[in-house]
Amino acid sequence: MDVFEALYTTRAMRRVKEDPIPDEIIKSMIDSAIRAPSGSNRQDWRFVAVTDQEVRTQLADIYKETWDYYVKSFYNNSSDLGASNLKDKEQIDTVRRISNSASWLAENYEKVPLLVLVFSRNDPTGSSIYPAIWSLMLAARGHGIGTCLTTVMSFKTEEVYKILDIPADKGWTLNATITAGYPLGKWGVATRKPVEEVTFLNKKLERIFKNKVINNLSPLIYRILSRLSLTQHAWSPLFQKP
Repeated sequence: MDVFEALYTTRAMRRVKEDPIPDEIIKSMIDSAIRAPSGSNRQDWRFVAVTDQEVRTQLADIYKETWDYYVKSFYNNSSDLGASNLKDKEQIDTVRRISNSASWLAENYEKVPLLVLVFSRNDPTGSSIYPAIWSLMLAARGHGIGTCLTTVMSFKTEEVYKILDIPADKGWTLNATITAGYPLGKWGVATRKPVEEVTFLNKKLERIFKNKVINNLSPLIYRILSRLSLTQHAWSPLFQKP
């Protein structure tokens, strides 16, 4: 598979078949993940591949509980993840589609044939572990396996650690759980904002802060950038629309 095909078509695939994934493919996925760079090449990561049905069922109970908490806490218990509060039809359709897919995963979590829980240490920004996670997902795509990066079980790490016998006093952080399986849907390129809209070159940060693309950056971040004199440089769009 061409590298660009993998990059463009690797997206969240939550609806998957129950068919088991061969051990050699699981090994290939994780072996690809550990080729990713890490700070000072520490490789301070661990991958727990879960295929056992009993363990998946136990984790599914936690996932469903944390998913309900997530929806209640962050979306005011809105079953469509706030889609009904939006005005743009295209955005409403997108959020509802994601909501339906996410709900399917929560309801069928124990049927997902492979869960890969990813842990790291001494990586407060995630800059070392997330390249490895993305590499794992790209490798899965190469094998025709759909994946989805989820983090909601981070709300219940104590229970997760107990189920998997993860030592709680060794500094390990649960960064993500990757669900994996042969997809029920079709591969395709995910909808994204145009590169022209999100890329800038030599444009003043003050002007960017007025732009809707990054107007959510906090005043604290702005003060930090100001102290670093980054706001003094001129920025301009890197790619212009024709």
